[in-house]
Amino acid sequence: MRILILAKHYLPYYSALSVRLSNMARRFCEKNRDIEIKIVVFDPDGPEFGEGDGSEERIEVRRYSRRFSPPSLLAPQSLNPLLLAWWIRIILGEINEFHPDVVLATTSPFAPVTGLYLATLIGRRKVPYIVDYRDDLTGYIESIAEQSKSYVKYPLKAANRLMSSLLYSSIRKASLVSAVDRTLQIELSKKNPNVLLVPNGIDVQEINELREHFSRHAVLQKNGIPDTESKIVVYIGDLNLPYNTPEVIFKPIRKLRDEGRDLIFVIIGNGIRKTFIEKMAEEMGLSGAAYFVGNMSHKDAMELLLASDVAFYTLQKGYSQSSHAIASKIYDYMGCKLPILAVADPGSAISEFISIRGLGISVEWEKAGEMELALREILDSEVYKKNLDSRYASFIDEFDRYKGIDLLYEKLMEIMETGT
Repeated sequence: MRILILAKHYLPYYSALSVRLSNMARRFCEKNRDIEIKIVVFDPDGPEFGEGDGSEERIEVRRYSRRFSPPSLLAPQSLNPLLLAWWIRIILGEINEFHPDVVLATTSPFAPVTGLYLATLIGRRKVPYIVDYRDDLTGYIESIAEQSKSYVKYPLKAANRLMSSLLYSSIRKASLVSAVDRTLQIELSKKNPNVLLVPNGIDVQEINELREHFSRHAVLQKNGIPDTESKIVVYIGDLNLPYNTPEVIFKPIRKLRDEGRDLIFVIIGNGIRKTFIEKMAEEMGLSGAAYFVGNMSHKDAMELLLASDVAFYTLQKGYSQSSHAIASKIYDYMGCKLPILAVADPGSAISEFISIRGLGISVEWEKAGEMELALREILDSEVYKKNLDSRYASFIDEFDRYKGIDLLYEKLMEIMETGT
Protein backbone atom coordinates (compact mmCIF):
# COMPACT_ATOMS: atom_id res chain seq x y z
CA MET A 1 0.00 0.00 0.00
CA ARG A 2 1.59 3.24 -1.12
CA ILE A 3 0.61 6.75 -0.08
CA LEU A 4 2.04 9.86 -1.75
CA ILE A 5 1.80 13.09 0.26
CA LEU A 6 2.33 16.54 -1.32
CA ALA A 7 3.15 19.53 0.85
CA LYS A 8 4.88 22.90 0.98
CA HIS A 9 7.17 21.77 3.78
CA TYR A 10 7.77 18.95 6.21
CA LEU A 11 10.05 18.04 9.08
CA PRO A 12 12.67 18.47 10.52
CA TYR A 13 11.57 21.88 11.85
CA TYR A 14 8.47 22.86 13.79
CA SER A 15 5.48 24.17 11.85
CA ALA A 16 1.76 23.49 12.02
CA LEU A 17 1.85 21.77 8.63
CA SER A 18 4.91 19.65 9.48
CA VAL A 19 3.42 18.52 12.76
CA ARG A 20 0.05 17.66 11.23
CA LEU A 21 1.52 15.63 8.38
CA SER A 22 4.13 13.85 10.50
CA ASN A 23 1.41 12.82 12.95
CA MET A 24 -0.66 11.45 10.08
CA ALA A 25 2.22 9.61 8.41
CA ARG A 26 3.52 8.03 11.60
CA ARG A 27 0.04 7.01 12.73
CA PHE A 28 -0.72 5.37 9.38
CA CYS A 29 2.53 3.38 9.58
CA GLU A 30 1.82 2.46 13.19
CA LYS A 31 -1.59 1.06 12.29
CA ASN A 32 -0.51 -0.84 9.18
CA ARG A 33 2.89 -2.47 8.60
CA ASP A 34 2.21 -2.78 4.87
CA ILE A 35 2.00 0.98 4.27
CA GLU A 36 4.80 2.86 2.53
CA ILE A 37 4.67 6.65 2.48
CA LYS A 38 6.52 9.12 0.29
CA ILE A 39 6.32 12.80 1.21
CA VAL A 40 7.16 15.20 -1.61
CA VAL A 41 8.10 18.69 -0.46
CA PHE A 42 8.67 21.89 -2.39
CA ASP A 43 8.99 25.29 -0.73
CA PRO A 44 10.86 27.80 -2.93
CA ASP A 45 11.46 30.31 -0.15
CA GLY A 46 11.74 27.89 2.78
CA PRO A 47 14.81 26.91 4.83
CA GLU A 48 17.40 24.75 3.13
CA PHE A 49 17.49 21.07 4.12
CA GLY A 50 18.90 17.95 2.53
CA GLU A 51 16.78 16.20 -0.07
CA GLY A 52 15.86 13.35 2.29
CA ASP A 53 15.94 15.14 5.66
CA GLY A 54 13.00 14.02 7.79
CA SER A 55 12.92 10.48 6.35
CA GLU A 56 12.39 7.57 8.71
CA GLU A 57 11.34 3.94 8.53
CA ARG A 58 8.69 3.51 5.80
CA ILE A 59 8.39 7.31 5.44
CA GLU A 60 10.56 8.62 2.62
CA VAL A 61 10.95 12.37 2.20
CA ARG A 62 11.94 13.86 -1.13
CA ARG A 63 12.56 17.57 -0.98
CA TYR A 64 12.76 19.50 -4.25
CA SER A 65 14.74 22.75 -4.58
CA ARG A 66 14.25 25.71 -6.88
CA ARG A 67 17.81 25.20 -8.10
CA PHE A 68 19.14 28.50 -9.41
CA SER A 69 15.81 30.31 -9.66
CA PRO A 70 15.32 33.28 -7.30
CA PRO A 71 12.46 32.78 -4.78
CA SER A 72 10.73 35.90 -6.13
CA LEU A 73 10.20 34.07 -9.43
CA LEU A 74 7.86 31.60 -7.69
CA ALA A 75 6.00 34.06 -5.46
CA PRO A 76 3.28 34.49 -4.35
CA GLN A 77 3.01 30.75 -3.97
CA SER A 78 -0.77 30.38 -4.23
CA LEU A 79 -1.20 32.61 -7.27
CA ASN A 80 1.94 31.98 -9.30
CA PRO A 81 1.29 29.98 -12.53
CA LEU A 82 4.99 29.11 -12.85
CA LEU A 83 4.99 27.46 -9.41
CA LEU A 84 1.80 25.62 -10.35
CA ALA A 85 3.48 24.31 -13.52
CA TRP A 86 6.51 23.27 -11.45
CA TRP A 87 4.27 21.31 -9.07
CA ILE A 88 2.46 19.61 -11.98
CA ARG A 89 5.80 18.44 -13.35
CA ILE A 90 6.86 17.14 -9.93
CA ILE A 91 3.57 15.32 -9.35
CA LEU A 92 3.50 13.64 -12.77
CA GLY A 93 7.04 12.38 -12.24
CA GLU A 94 6.35 11.13 -8.71
CA ILE A 95 3.14 9.30 -9.68
CA ASN A 96 4.94 7.55 -12.56
CA GLU A 97 7.90 6.65 -10.34
CA PHE A 98 6.24 5.77 -7.02
CA HIS A 99 2.93 4.31 -8.31
CA PRO A 100 0.85 5.38 -5.28
CA ASP A 101 -2.49 3.79 -4.39
CA VAL A 102 -3.71 7.14 -3.11
CA VAL A 103 -2.36 10.72 -2.98
CA LEU A 104 -2.91 13.27 -0.20
CA ALA A 105 -2.27 16.94 -0.97
CA THR A 106 -2.54 19.74 1.54
CA THR A 107 -3.08 23.48 1.58
CA SER A 108 -1.73 26.06 2.00
CA PRO A 109 -0.62 27.21 -0.56
CA PHE A 110 -2.98 26.23 -3.39
CA ALA A 111 -0.28 24.76 -5.64
CA PRO A 112 0.07 21.18 -4.31
CA VAL A 113 -3.71 20.65 -4.47
CA THR A 114 -4.39 22.45 -7.75
CA GLY A 115 -1.29 20.89 -9.28
CA LEU A 116 -2.55 17.42 -8.32
CA TYR A 117 -5.95 18.07 -9.92
CA LEU A 118 -4.38 19.24 -13.18
CA ALA A 119 -1.85 16.38 -13.13
CA THR A 120 -4.70 13.84 -12.90
CA LEU A 121 -6.26 15.44 -15.99
CA ILE A 122 -2.97 15.42 -17.90
CA GLY A 123 -1.49 12.10 -16.78
CA ARG A 124 -2.30 8.71 -18.16
CA ARG A 125 -2.50 7.03 -14.76
CA LYS A 126 -5.53 7.96 -12.70
CA VAL A 127 -5.16 7.78 -8.94
CA PRO A 128 -7.67 8.60 -6.15
CA TYR A 129 -6.70 11.55 -3.98
CA ILE A 130 -7.51 13.31 -0.72
CA VAL A 131 -7.39 17.06 -0.12
CA ASP A 132 -6.34 18.17 3.36
CA TYR A 133 -7.78 21.68 3.73
CA ARG A 134 -6.29 23.65 6.62
CA ASP A 135 -7.44 27.25 6.16
CA ASP A 136 -9.55 29.56 4.03
CA LEU A 137 -6.70 31.05 2.02
CA THR A 138 -9.12 32.28 -0.65
CA GLY A 139 -10.85 34.46 1.93
CA TYR A 140 -7.54 35.66 3.34
CA ILE A 141 -6.23 36.76 -0.07
CA GLU A 142 -9.57 38.43 -0.78
CA SER A 143 -9.28 40.43 2.44
CA ILE A 144 -5.77 41.56 1.45
CA ALA A 145 -7.08 42.64 -1.97
CA GLU A 146 -9.87 44.66 -0.37
CA GLN A 147 -7.32 46.64 1.65
CA SER A 148 -5.04 47.28 -1.34
CA LYS A 149 -4.97 50.18 -3.79
CA SER A 150 -7.00 49.73 -6.97
CA TYR A 151 -4.03 48.92 -9.22
CA VAL A 152 -3.24 45.97 -6.91
CA LYS A 153 -6.76 45.18 -5.74
CA TYR A 154 -8.36 44.12 -9.03
CA PRO A 155 -5.48 42.05 -10.49
CA LEU A 156 -5.15 40.32 -7.12
CA LYS A 157 -8.87 39.57 -7.00
CA ALA A 158 -8.78 38.19 -10.55
CA ALA A 159 -5.78 35.96 -9.85
CA ASN A 160 -7.36 34.75 -6.61
CA ARG A 161 -10.62 33.97 -8.39
CA LEU A 162 -8.82 31.97 -11.09
CA MET A 163 -6.61 29.93 -8.76
CA SER A 164 -9.45 29.39 -6.29
CA SER A 165 -11.63 28.02 -9.08
CA LEU A 166 -8.94 25.41 -9.75
CA LEU A 167 -8.75 24.68 -6.03
CA TYR A 168 -12.50 24.13 -5.81
CA SER A 169 -12.45 21.92 -8.90
CA SER A 170 -9.81 19.81 -7.18
CA ILE A 171 -11.95 19.59 -4.04
CA ARG A 172 -15.01 18.50 -6.05
CA LYS A 173 -13.08 15.69 -7.74
CA ALA A 174 -11.39 14.46 -4.54
CA SER A 175 -12.32 11.06 -3.11
CA LEU A 176 -12.26 12.67 0.34
CA VAL A 177 -11.61 16.06 1.90
CA SER A 178 -10.27 16.48 5.43
CA ALA A 179 -10.97 19.79 7.18
CA VAL A 180 -9.27 21.25 10.22
CA ASP A 181 -12.38 22.75 11.85
CA ARG A 182 -16.16 22.51 11.80
CA THR A 183 -16.76 25.78 9.94
CA LEU A 184 -14.50 24.72 7.06
CA GLN A 185 -16.13 21.28 7.05
CA ILE A 186 -19.56 22.82 6.57
CA GLU A 187 -18.38 25.14 3.79
CA LEU A 188 -16.48 22.40 1.96
CA SER A 189 -19.44 20.00 2.13
CA LYS A 190 -21.18 22.32 -0.35
CA LYS A 191 -18.52 21.31 -2.90
CA ASN A 192 -17.92 17.68 -1.90
CA PRO A 193 -20.22 15.57 0.31
CA ASN A 194 -17.29 13.51 1.62
CA VAL A 195 -15.72 15.91 4.12
CA LEU A 196 -14.14 14.51 7.27
CA LEU A 197 -13.31 16.60 10.33
CA VAL A 198 -9.63 16.05 11.27
CA PRO A 199 -8.87 18.81 13.77
CA ASN A 200 -5.50 19.73 15.17
CA GLY A 201 -5.26 18.63 18.76
CA ILE A 202 -3.05 17.54 21.61
CA ASP A 203 -0.32 14.99 20.92
CA VAL A 204 -0.79 13.10 24.18
CA GLN A 205 1.70 10.37 23.31
CA GLU A 206 4.56 12.78 22.60
CA ILE A 207 3.92 14.90 25.69
CA ASN A 208 3.81 11.87 27.98
CA GLU A 209 7.10 10.59 26.55
CA LEU A 210 8.76 13.98 27.07
CA ARG A 211 7.51 14.26 30.65
CA GLU A 212 9.07 10.91 31.61
CA HIS A 213 12.64 12.23 31.38
CA PHE A 214 12.02 15.97 31.50
CA SER A 215 14.62 18.25 33.11
CA ARG A 216 14.00 21.99 33.05
CA HIS A 217 17.66 22.66 33.72
CA ALA A 218 18.80 20.49 30.80
CA VAL A 219 16.29 22.01 28.38
CA LEU A 220 17.20 25.60 29.25
CA GLN A 221 20.91 24.83 29.13
CA LYS A 222 20.53 23.24 25.68
CA ASN A 223 18.85 26.40 24.42
CA GLY A 224 21.34 28.84 25.93
CA ILE A 225 18.90 30.18 28.52
CA PRO A 226 20.16 30.71 32.10
CA ASP A 227 18.55 28.31 34.57
CA THR A 228 17.47 30.86 37.14
CA GLU A 229 14.21 31.34 38.99
CA SER A 230 12.96 33.45 36.07
CA LYS A 231 9.41 33.12 34.90
CA ILE A 232 9.41 32.29 31.20
CA VAL A 233 6.90 33.63 28.67
CA VAL A 234 7.09 31.63 25.44
CA TYR A 235 5.87 32.33 21.90
CA ILE A 236 5.82 30.11 18.79
CA GLY A 237 5.40 31.63 15.35
CA ASP A 238 6.71 31.88 11.79
CA LEU A 239 8.46 35.25 11.66
CA ASN A 240 8.11 35.35 7.88
CA LEU A 241 4.43 36.11 8.36
CA PRO A 242 3.57 39.77 8.97
CA TYR A 243 0.67 38.93 11.27
CA ASN A 244 2.89 37.12 13.79
CA THR A 245 3.78 39.95 16.14
CA PRO A 246 5.42 38.71 19.36
CA GLU A 247 6.94 42.15 19.90
CA VAL A 248 3.63 43.58 21.13
CA ILE A 249 4.35 42.09 24.55
CA PHE A 250 7.76 43.76 24.90
CA LYS A 251 6.41 46.81 26.69
CA PRO A 252 4.49 44.84 29.38
CA ILE A 253 7.52 42.61 29.99
CA ARG A 254 9.78 45.66 30.29
CA LYS A 255 7.45 47.27 32.84
CA LEU A 256 7.30 44.13 34.98
CA ARG A 257 11.07 43.76 34.82
CA ASP A 258 11.46 47.38 35.89
CA GLU A 259 9.48 46.46 38.99
CA GLY A 260 12.12 43.87 39.79
CA ARG A 261 10.41 40.77 38.42
CA ASP A 262 12.70 38.11 36.99
CA LEU A 263 10.93 37.60 33.68
CA ILE A 264 12.22 36.53 30.27
CA PHE A 265 10.65 36.06 26.85
CA VAL A 266 11.50 33.15 24.53
CA ILE A 267 10.58 33.24 20.85
CA ILE A 268 10.53 29.98 18.87
CA GLY A 269 10.60 30.58 15.14
CA ASN A 270 12.54 32.28 12.40
CA GLY A 271 11.94 34.53 9.41
CA ILE A 272 12.51 37.90 7.79
CA ARG A 273 11.01 39.81 10.73
CA LYS A 274 13.46 38.33 13.23
CA THR A 275 16.11 41.05 12.73
CA PHE A 276 13.54 43.79 13.20
CA ILE A 277 12.15 42.19 16.36
CA GLU A 278 15.64 41.61 17.81
CA LYS A 279 16.51 45.26 17.19
CA MET A 280 13.28 46.36 18.86
CA ALA A 281 14.06 44.21 21.91
CA GLU A 282 17.50 45.77 22.16
CA GLU A 283 16.13 49.31 21.86
CA MET A 284 13.68 48.58 24.68
CA GLY A 285 16.43 47.30 26.95
CA LEU A 286 15.39 43.65 26.65
CA SER A 287 18.48 42.29 24.89
CA GLY A 288 19.31 40.20 27.96
CA ALA A 289 15.74 39.11 28.53
CA ALA A 290 14.54 38.13 25.04
CA TYR A 291 15.85 34.85 23.62
CA PHE A 292 15.44 34.05 19.93
CA VAL A 293 15.98 30.30 19.62
CA GLY A 294 15.01 30.03 15.94
CA ASN A 295 13.35 27.10 14.19
CA MET A 296 13.55 23.77 15.94
CA SER A 297 12.11 20.28 15.80
CA HIS A 298 8.68 19.72 17.28
CA LYS A 299 10.14 17.67 20.09
CA ASP A 300 12.60 20.42 21.04
CA ALA A 301 9.86 23.05 20.85
CA MET A 302 7.59 21.02 23.10
CA GLU A 303 10.39 20.55 25.63
CA LEU A 304 10.83 24.32 25.75
CA LEU A 305 7.09 24.76 26.28
CA LEU A 306 7.25 22.34 29.22
CA ALA A 307 10.04 24.47 30.69
CA SER A 308 7.98 27.69 30.40
CA ASP A 309 5.37 29.34 32.62
CA VAL A 310 3.10 31.33 30.30
CA ALA A 311 2.33 31.06 26.57
CA PHE A 312 1.74 34.13 24.41
CA TYR A 313 -0.39 34.23 21.26
CA THR A 314 -1.48 36.96 18.85
CA LEU A 315 -4.17 36.84 16.17
CA GLN A 316 -4.07 39.61 13.58
CA LYS A 317 -6.58 42.40 14.09
CA GLY A 318 -9.47 41.98 11.67
CA TYR A 319 -8.21 38.54 10.58
CA SER A 320 -10.61 37.13 7.97
CA GLN A 321 -10.70 33.67 9.57
CA SER A 322 -10.97 34.76 13.20
CA SER A 323 -14.51 33.39 13.50
CA HIS A 324 -13.30 29.78 13.28
CA ALA A 325 -9.49 29.58 13.31
CA ILE A 326 -7.81 27.83 16.25
CA ALA A 327 -4.06 27.62 15.70
CA SER A 328 -2.41 24.25 16.30
CA LYS A 329 0.04 25.89 18.74
CA ILE A 330 -2.90 26.54 21.10
CA TYR A 331 -3.31 22.78 21.53
CA ASP A 332 0.42 22.46 22.17
CA TYR A 333 0.13 25.15 24.86
CA MET A 334 -2.81 23.28 26.40
CA GLY A 335 -1.01 19.96 26.30
CA CYS A 336 1.92 21.48 28.18
CA LYS A 337 -0.48 23.01 30.74
CA LEU A 338 0.56 26.59 29.96
CA PRO A 339 -1.79 29.44 30.85
CA ILE A 340 -2.31 31.53 27.71
CA LEU A 341 -2.18 35.30 27.24
CA ALA A 342 -3.69 36.16 23.84
CA VAL A 343 -4.35 39.33 21.91
CA ALA A 344 -7.28 38.94 19.50
CA ASP A 345 -10.50 40.53 18.32
CA PRO A 346 -13.53 40.17 20.60
CA GLY A 347 -15.80 37.33 19.54
CA SER A 348 -13.01 35.53 17.69
CA ALA A 349 -12.90 31.76 17.99
CA ILE A 350 -9.63 31.89 19.89
CA SER A 351 -10.83 34.43 22.47
CA GLU A 352 -13.97 32.36 23.06
CA PHE A 353 -11.94 29.15 23.24
CA ILE A 354 -9.63 30.57 25.91
CA SER A 355 -12.40 32.20 27.90
CA ILE A 356 -14.89 29.32 27.95
CA ARG A 357 -12.27 26.78 29.03
CA GLY A 358 -10.53 29.04 31.52
CA LEU A 359 -7.16 28.70 29.78
CA GLY A 360 -6.01 32.25 30.41
CA ILE A 361 -6.84 35.78 29.29
CA SER A 362 -7.61 37.16 25.83
CA VAL A 363 -7.08 40.91 25.47
CA GLU A 364 -8.81 42.88 22.70
CA TRP A 365 -6.61 44.80 20.28
CA GLU A 366 -8.54 47.97 21.10
CA LYS A 367 -7.50 47.48 24.72
CA ALA A 368 -3.93 46.30 24.11
CA GLY A 369 -2.77 48.53 26.95
CA GLU A 370 -4.35 46.03 29.34
CA MET A 371 -1.75 43.38 28.43
CA GLU A 372 0.41 44.39 31.38
CA LEU A 373 -2.42 43.80 33.86
CA ALA A 374 -3.35 40.55 32.15
CA LEU A 375 0.21 39.26 32.22
CA ARG A 376 0.53 40.25 35.85
CA GLU A 377 -2.68 38.38 36.71
CA ILE A 378 -1.62 35.20 34.90
CA LEU A 379 1.77 35.23 36.62
CA ASP A 380 0.36 35.91 40.09
CA SER A 381 -2.82 33.84 40.02
CA GLU A 382 -2.94 30.07 40.46
CA VAL A 383 -6.45 29.91 39.00
CA TYR A 384 -5.46 29.20 35.39
CA LYS A 385 -2.79 26.66 36.25
CA LYS A 386 -5.12 24.84 38.65
CA ASN A 387 -7.85 24.82 36.01
CA LEU A 388 -5.48 23.29 33.45
CA ASP A 389 -4.46 20.64 35.99
CA SER A 390 -7.99 19.78 37.11
CA ARG A 391 -9.49 19.68 33.61
CA TYR A 392 -6.52 18.18 31.83
CA ALA A 393 -8.04 14.69 31.52
CA SER A 394 -11.20 16.11 29.95
CA PHE A 395 -9.13 18.29 27.58
CA ILE A 396 -7.18 15.21 26.50
CA ASP A 397 -10.40 13.28 25.93
CA GLU A 398 -11.88 16.12 23.86
CA PHE A 399 -8.79 17.18 21.89
CA ASP A 400 -6.72 14.03 21.38
CA ARG A 401 -5.49 14.67 17.83
CA TYR A 402 -5.26 10.99 16.93
CA LYS A 403 -9.02 10.50 17.05
CA GLY A 404 -9.46 12.46 13.83
CA ILE A 405 -6.38 10.88 12.24
CA ASP A 406 -7.70 7.39 13.02
CA LEU A 407 -10.97 8.23 11.26
CA LEU A 408 -8.96 9.49 8.30
CA TYR A 409 -7.01 6.22 8.27
CA GLU A 410 -10.24 4.20 8.10
CA LYS A 411 -11.47 6.25 5.15
CA LEU A 412 -8.06 5.95 3.52
CA MET A 413 -8.26 2.15 3.71
CA GLU A 414 -11.70 2.22 2.10
CA ILE A 415 -10.39 4.35 -0.75
CA MET A 416 -7.43 2.01 -1.29
CA GLU A 417 -9.69 -1.05 -1.33
CA THR A 418 -12.19 0.40 -3.80
CA GLY A 419 -9.75 2.53 -5.81
CA THR A 420 -12.17 5.48 -5.83
